[in-house]
Amino acid sequence: MTQQKPLSSKALRPITHGRVVAVAFPAFLSGITEPLLSLADVAIVGQLETAGLQGGVALASQIFTFTFWTLGFLRLSTGGYTAQAFGEQNEQRLFAVLWRGLIIAGFGGALLWLLAPLFWFGLNSVMGWQTDLQPSVETYLGIRIWAAPAVLFSYVCFGWLVGQQRTGLVLLLQAFINLTNIAVSAWLVLVLDMGVAGVALGSVIASYAGVALGGLILLRLGIIGRAGRSGLDGIWQRADWLKLFSTNANFFLRSLAFAVAFVVLFKAADWLDQRGGLEGVNTDTLAVLWQMFGLIVYGMDAFAVAAEAFSGEAVGAGRRDRLLRSTRLVVFWSLASSVIAAVIFATAGSWALAYITKLPDVLALSRELMPYVYFSGFYMTAAFMLDGIFLGATRAGDMRDSVIAGLVIQTALVLVLVPWLGMHGLFISVVGFMTARGVVLMLRYPALVASLSEQASPETKASA
Repeated sequence: MTQQKPLSSKALRPITHGRVVAVAFPAFLSGITEPLLSLADVAIVGQLETAGLQGGVALASQIFTFTFWTLGFLRLSTGGYTAQAFGEQNEQRLFAVLWRGLIIAGFGGALLWLLAPLFWFGLNSVMGWQTDLQPSVETYLGIRIWAAPAVLFSYVCFGWLVGQQRTGLVLLLQAFINLTNIAVSAWLVLVLDMGVAGVALGSVIASYAGVALGGLILLRLGIIGRAGRSGLDGIWQRADWLKLFSTNANFFLRSLAFAVAFVVLFKAADWLDQRGGLEGVNTDTLAVLWQMFGLIVYGMDAFAVAAEAFSGEAVGAGRRDRLLRSTRLVVFWSLASSVIAAVIFATAGSWALAYITKLPDVLALSRELMPYVYFSGFYMTAAFMLDGIFLGATRAGDMRDSVIAGLVIQTALVLVLVPWLGMHGLFISVVGFMTARGVVLMLRYPALVASLSEQASPETKASA
């Protein structure tokens, strides 16, 4: 295959602590904007002082997020294949990855317009939401679904930029989308009095504004013209499409396994409430501590993004030495951040809980279970870092298997331990889930390493 001029001079530069942090830090800031956005939407509607609106928006936002989270394979596959093309320094392949992702996003967005209402109807039938919330939920979802193509386009663009270690641009785009969302939603709700519809419409406008800004950035960088000249030539390779669909299918199954694991946890907590005649003490406690877990996860995921970018680059270049070094560095920084998180939560966790919940029983149980949060970074490091490494290598089957193994272990622990140990058993199952994921990937890591040469060679680079 003809080698093209590399898109960036960053490719194959020495991997240092500074480069890992430079990739991870913007990814962390980008990640934490998402929960802040949901909080802002709920807060804006809360200013209307109308019963049921806040709960409806909060529930609808969660449903929308869950729906599109299962479609996150677009970001994952695009990021992995981009990183490999980046390491290979093959511009044609780099742009072909972008075009294929955008085509799938376009068709996927149109399909969601048609099928999402049926999915949400089925979800309501299974889970059910309160009758007084249903009008707000239906209004929000009915409007926000029109953002589907833009959301999927952003997944592709974010993955493509991450694969080139351009997480600063991802942060810029994410921050622009979220700030635009807040500003437009506030204007539509508080000035034009559009209520829930205004919040949903603000999200739609912000999503397409983000696509427009992304297009302007790519145009400014001269990428759009190059993408048309270089990427379209190799876009319709049948083997590449089959590989892409196989990878995305495995990522989708992985997402479904994650969703099932999440449902198992909350169903088990609900069972404990019903058995003990408690009014949501266990489910509320799980929800509170899940917010705490989320803060640590954003930090872990940021270094997983760095692992994805550098491991994909190493695989594309056929460089075992670069894969091993990137693994050592991201594990080091993940463990270092885990120590910092443990200290922060051990010293300030109980104080913070008092601001999250005012329910005495929930507060007491949350404080009792906080050690599972303190030390979560340590038992999650292997799962998150290896997940990022395998993502960069686009070994979606291994990632799928690790989550399924985690789900099996978690479910077994829930069935055995929850009736005996209550919520402690539930959180032990979370430890088991994360540990099982890490063990499966550790067992398969040597095969990934062995697939690469010790140093790059022209033959290896040409076939990578």
